[in-house]
Amino acid sequence: MTGLLDTSVFVAREQCRPLASLPDEGRVSVITAAELRIGVLATDDPSIRAQRMRTLSEVEALEPAPVDEAAARAFAEIVADARRRGRQPRILDALIGATAASLGVAVYTQDADFDDMAGVAVVRV
Repeated sequence: MTGLLDTSVFVAREQCRPLASLPDEGRVSVITAAELRIGVLATDDPSIRAQRMRTLSEVEALEPAPVDEAAARAFAEIVADARRRGRQPRILDALIGATAASLGVAVYTQDADFDDMAGVAVVRV
């Protein structure tokens, strides 16, 4: 089974937090790569930066999926649905969810922000 690994999966690995089962084949979004790059740039600690850079390199080796036209349409649906329900979605999470929806796979995450996203299958790890 293929799944889209959310940024929280990689952060959990860095922090040695336990993870439940992951998909046989993991994909990532370019948004996850961007979030991890922010983490690299946000610290002045050389050892933390090196650890985060290793994680980013691992993600980039997976050939991150782009936010294409199908993902953009799914993103619009997710945001519109959330707003109809009086919620303000986290934009980067909505883009990751939209990427998963456009690929027809579940998001594997430790983040509760994905739980109510329209059209997004979620596996909590």
